[in-house]
Amino acid sequence: MDKLLNYLRIKNTVSCTTPDEAYAKRPMLWIYNIIIVFAFLAVIIYFSVDVSFMNGINFNGTRLGELWKGMCNPNWSYFFGYGEYRFSESVIYQIIETFSIAFIGTLISSILAIPFGFFASKRMVGKWSVISELLLIVIRTFPEILFGLIMVKVVGFGSFAGVAVLSVHSIGMIGKMYSEQLDVVDNQPLEALDACGASFLTRVKLGVVPQVAPNFLSVILYRFDLNVRTASLLGLVGAGGIGYYIWVYSSFGTWSMLTPLLLGVVILIVFVDIISSILRKKLL
Repeated sequence: MDKLLNYLRIKNTVSCTTPDEAYAKRPMLWIYNIIIVFAFLAVIIYFSVDVSFMNGINFNGTRLGELWKGMCNPNWSYFFGYGEYRFSESVIYQIIETFSIAFIGTLISSILAIPFGFFASKRMVGKWSVISELLLIVIRTFPEILFGLIMVKVVGFGSFAGVAVLSVHSIGMIGKMYSEQLDVVDNQPLEALDACGASFLTRVKLGVVPQVAPNFLSVILYRFDLNVRTASLLGLVGAGGIGYYIWVYSSFGTWSMLTPLLLGVVILIVFVDIISSILRKKLL
């Protein structure tokens, strides 16, 4: 009886509380919020002073004017490859080369990543998956640019170095995402095949592949989208593609030649992004 009376008393007390009274009795957390904001600002100011990023500013109005003049007067004969330029020297050809580097690199890495992803899946191999997981982490450790510098020293300048970089480095991400898709497959088809006495390879072929194939293709398209951007940068270290010419003409201040290159990069990335988005929507 006492418990019932206490319950009714508490219920009446809560029901009689108005929104204004409840708001007035709210926990006063504004002090903690102010402390957090000031601590965050202090960290930003400390890092800004420590790296001295403002000391490297050297504004050059003349160079800015030359840049703007060159951007407004692009060399279209260089873009399309006519007149004094052959098609093999044009921006369009360099766009095709960059696209090819990204496509071939993604294709090779998506195939090589299958065993890595399979052996990194706890659902497939159990506790031994940690070995493949560590290998994938090691592959993802090195940035593409750093790996490109090393690969150029090994195989020389050119498109082959770019393909090699993307083929190896993309395994880290694609293999990881493969393993995550394998970890969430539905067990019911596998149990049904197991009840029928199916072999391990048959279980994988009929019970796993149909479930993960659309997601695998979506992963490949996503990585290809990233690799197109990466292939544009690898040229900066001599691994083929349009990035090398961007570095050359920007170093010498030839802005009328740089503008078609930048326009080509924009066209390439937008085109690949649109196509990838359409294909991913159809797959999912």
